[in-house]
Order: sequence, then structure tokens, then C-alpha cells
Amino acid sequence: MCYQKSLYQSEINLTKYIKKPPVEKDILEPYHLNDGFAHNTIYILPMDEPGHWYPAKWGLVPSFADAETFYKEGKYNTLNARDDKVFDSRLYSGPIRESRCLVFADGFFEPHHIGKQSQPYFCYLENSTDFYSRDIFCFAGIYNKDNKGIYSVSLITVKANPLFEKVHNKARRMPLVLDRELETEWVSAAQPDPVIKDLMKDGFTSKSFRAHPVINYRLKVNRELKDTSKVVEPVEALDPFLEL
Repeated sequence: MCYQKSLYQSEINLTKYIKKPPVEKDILEPYHLNDGFAHNTIYILPMDEPGHWYPAKWGLVPSFADAETFYKEGKYNTLNARDDKVFDSRLYSGPIRESRCLVFADGFFEPHHIGKQSQPYFCYLENSTDFYSRDIFCFAGIYNKDNKGIYSVSLITVKANPLFEKVHNKARRMPLVLDRELETEWVSAAQPDPVIKDLMKDGFTSKSFRAHPVINYRLKVNRELKDTSKVVEPVEALDPFLEL
């Protein structure tokens, strides 16, 4: 699972990374923590418009639904789409074949469970300068686009690797961070099902990640820190035996 992510970058950095300009200038609003349940804006390179990167809503909206009503009712959680179910899903089977995208990020948050407690861990690329100055990467995503041209997105999740098995020790899942060399292939049109399945199976980046415990911004005492860099700063681990 992946329900919170970070992207504290400039438009120049994103454009340099993907070698494509934004669809409009000044559309990027950087954030240290984007909570998917708020369905705020994320940024993508979609398969149908690969010449630019675009804003999108996090949480794929069915083609037959109104986004505002769908989010308000909250009957379905579409922030993530599992790799082992996506092809058989009535909601996801079309987008996985026809509407894939790259989702920009420079970090994400995963819960670590200790008995009845849990503590979020912030995960970012090991070759970053530090946890403040983070390198960009791309999640594998799928999307729908409504009649107003607004994109809505789900992140693909896969079985956790050894690091994220330790971090996300309950569900043991992780978002699919694509290897840099496979990003273009993910958004290439007319990929046959076996190729897409191989990308989900073997496409996780070869780069290493770091992870450290951070504050739980959902706690009342921490809510005012949500929009600050405090949400990515290390804190004392509740699980002293976790070795990463």
C-alpha cells in the first residue's frame, strides 16, 4: 500500500528529469506530505499525452462516475491497484491496458506495526543528498480521464522486497517504483499483457532506498506539522529491534 507521498521539487527539476515540459507553467505545488485520502493533486506523464506532464487527482474515478460524488461517498479506495488483481478488475482492467502513466515522487510513507501500534516510515532513494534534498523517481500508475480532461490515478502496488517487508511488516506490499530505464516502456502504447505483467514483476528500480521513522501527523498534537518539513525528519523508533 502507499497512501502518502512526497514531491518537494521545482518545475525545473521535474522537467529536467522527464525531459518534457508541464502542460502549463506554474502548475506545480510542491509538498512534503500528500495524503491520498484528501484526493489532492499529484503530477503525472500520461500515455495519451506523453509530450507534457499534467496535474491529476489521486484516486482513480470510474469512467461512469462523477469525481466529486465518488470521493464524497468513499465506498471504494482506488489510491492503489494490486498487480495480482489489476487485469481481472472491472475498474482497472481497461486502464492497465490502455491508460498507464508515470507518477512523480521523491519519497513515500509506509506504516510499521509494533503490536497494536504503528509508526510511519519515510522512504526515499539512498543516493539522495539527504532526506531534505531528495532524488526524483516515478511510480507506475494507471488513470482515467473525464470529459473535462481531468486525470485521476491509482498507483500500482506489488509484493514487498526485503527492505519493505521489514518496514511494511503487516501487508508486506510496496508501490512499484519503476527502474529509470523502464519508464518509457511503461507508458508505451499497445503493450501486450505479458509485457505489462513482466514490467510489474521485474520493473522495480535497481536503486536502493533508505527508510527512517517519522512523526505520525494524524495525531492531534502533530497536525499543524503536516505541511512542514518536520514530517520527513527522523524521530525515535518505537520498534528498537527493526534493522534496515
